[in-house]
Amino acid sequence: MNVTVRACPICGAKNSKDHAFPYATRYNGRLFCYLHCVSCNSVFVDPIPDDATFARMYAKAEYHDCHYEGKDGGEYTASAQLLKQYLPVGASVLDYGCGVGAFLHALSEEGFNPFGVEFDKDAADFAGQKAGCEAVSVDDFLIRPEKPMFDAIHFGDVLEHLPDPSGTLEELLGNLKPGGVLFVEGPLEINPSPVYWVARIFGAIKRIVRPSFIAGHEPTHLFRTAASQQMAFFFYVEPNLNLKYWQIYETGWPYASGGLIKQSIAKLAKVLGGKSLQGATFGNRFRGVFVRHT
Repeated sequence: MNVTVRACPICGAKNSKDHAFPYATRYNGRLFCYLHCVSCNSVFVDPIPDDATFARMYAKAEYHDCHYEGKDGGEYTASAQLLKQYLPVGASVLDYGCGVGAFLHALSEEGFNPFGVEFDKDAADFAGQKAGCEAVSVDDFLIRPEKPMFDAIHFGDVLEHLPDPSGTLEELLGNLKPGGVLFVEGPLEINPSPVYWVARIFGAIKRIVRPSFIAGHEPTHLFRTAASQQMAFFFYVEPNLNLKYWQIYETGWPYASGGLIKQSIAKLAKVLGGKSLQGATFGNRFRGVFVRHT
């Protein structure tokens, strides 16, 4: 089915789109469809949620307290230690989309000077208190009379939540010092992985058996990519980036916390994670470190 929708948030194409897995969800009284970009093969949500829907989805009690409460801090520490390979102790790091402050805390522990920005003000206040640093809401950050400059900017599981990821990234690169570091982490939700393949197969079967079925989850991830599209996105936004580090790995999410069969699929996915076949690398997550040319 061809429809006229917004441009693809990954490549900017305005070509015809078709419905794609996971097809559609209804949230906050609105229907959101998942569409396939025929130019770059990414999948994205249309329409963009309105302000009221964003506020409901990302309220601290509804989102951060549910998804990040009790989460192991080991991954945050590993990310902060990776950043130490490219920056000196004491470097300033903007964590855009800091959540409740886990990565800010890890940055402080590794000797960095962190600064947090988060959509929800309550979450930002909590993050700043937890990490012992300044953390503000997106609105408060944008109205600052003087533009703060940083040695590094970090996006951790953030880009996929943004209605205009290219515009936001381009704008924030204006806060990066010459020769500064862009450090990005996030999901690869349509990258080769047994978890993705099984979920897509069962999703297609469900759509055939129950064509009128509409899910009820929050449309928090506004686009889904594989590794190739995600990499191309960064150079599409800023051609003057120099790639220093690129890792694709697998967590088995969300099957790792499911029943016996799902856990078995997740274990297989983890075994394959990071391995390559015919130019494609298996895995559902990435880490990328870039330095912007001066």
